[in-house]
Amino acid sequence: MTVFNLRWMLMVVCLLIFFGSFAALLLASWRRHRSVKQGLDNFHDELWVEIAWTLAPCIIVLLLVWPTARLFWSVPN
Repeated sequence: MTVFNLRWMLMVVCLLIFFGSFAALLLASWRRHRSVKQGLDNFHDELWVEIAWTLAPCIIVLLLVWPTARLFWSVPN
């Protein structure tokens, strides 16, 4: 794998993550707006939500860094 191919692959992955998260945000906002339930929920007491949005960016960064690190470690000096 060349550096050029790696850059394009990471760019596509980043764009997919962006569009996926944007679509999820729009869908959640639309569902929340359309729901009949008018009371506001406090989701900060949910431990699993706090853990999920802490771990998700860490996992995404690790998945994006791994191919880059592998490529640079395999290049002979």
